[in-house]
Amino acid sequence: MRSIVTSRPRALAAVLALGLVATIGASASHGASTATSPFPAAAPSKAAWNEVIAKAKQEGSVTIYSAQAPTTLADLAAKFKDTYGISVTVNRQVDSVMVQQITAEQGSGKPVADLWVQASKNYTLGAVKNKWVTPPIGPDFYAKGYDRTTLLGPGPTAIVAAAVLGMAWNTSLYPQGIKDIPDFLDPNLTGKIGMPQPTSPSFIDWYLWLEDTYGKNILQRLAAQKPKIYLSSLTMMQAVISGEITASPFVPPLALDQKKAGAPIDFKLANGGKTWNAPFWGIILKNAPHPNAAQLLADFMVTTTGQAAVQHLSGAVIDGAPDTFYVAPRVPNLANFTPAKIAAFQANWKALFQP
Repeated sequence: MRSIVTSRPRALAAVLALGLVATIGASASHGASTATSPFPAAAPSKAAWNEVIAKAKQEGSVTIYSAQAPTTLADLAAKFKDTYGISVTVNRQVDSVMVQQITAEQGSGKPVADLWVQASKNYTLGAVKNKWVTPPIGPDFYAKGYDRTTLLGPGPTAIVAAAVLGMAWNTSLYPQGIKDIPDFLDPNLTGKIGMPQPTSPSFIDWYLWLEDTYGKNILQRLAAQKPKIYLSSLTMMQAVISGEITASPFVPPLALDQKKAGAPIDFKLANGGKTWNAPFWGIILKNAPHPNAAQLLADFMVTTTGQAAVQHLSGAVIDGAPDTFYVAPRVPNLANFTPAKIAAFQANWKALFQP
């Protein structure tokens, strides 16, 4: 994406794209700070929230930039419009693309995005540091089922979902199936598995989880399988179904819908279900063109209806949403994501997987 901003916004892009983590005080803790919390102390009154809803309906539309699955984002948009009559424009991209778009918009002073949902904590910290964020104030962020202690922060951001990925295989090509990650080392799968390119910190965190869970040499052993490399878990799911590859350890549970529809695919969570997940931070942009609709959409996302839509067969942050996996969001170790460590990991990964 060509830069359309001045030198100062280009510097901001570097802050975000390189993952610079700055110390931003107590509000950068994972939960809300009691003394310096940027969140209102209590939910809005019914009258105050009804006023937000009325203004959101006057705005008439809202734009979300999100790394969540396109099909579930479309379902969220449809259910939101059915509920409030407000149209939702969806821009679905991976984190590394969205951060460039958001940075350009913020730098040019011509914002398009109202709500930004992504899974890279260093990008979240960069947005907070640059004062691009306003806190969610909706009543469902104060509901009993939403754990404010673990889900609020850093700064005025809030976790609204979690990506859960697992193992999938083509049942026609590999009928014995996959039980856990070491099964991908089967010599019969050489050249037939898919792995993600670590384009964002969340992808890197998955690789680090693999090492922590299955041993430091697991990446070397997987690289020796000569996998095909993909940019997206959804692309890998389709590649498994088509037979382009036989299996992948980085596929969304939406594969179960494809199985139900008759596709030759099956799916299982790794590590006996104690699998990796990536929290999605919801960021309401301070200069959102539709600020009230942004608040309303963010609040809708953390309702049972919203979670069931946008997190269908994925990680939910409230218990009881139908067809979701309720998970405690993983907290990435930010020490692993300094610019130098990101660059070093990507260089090592490339030497292993793309020599």
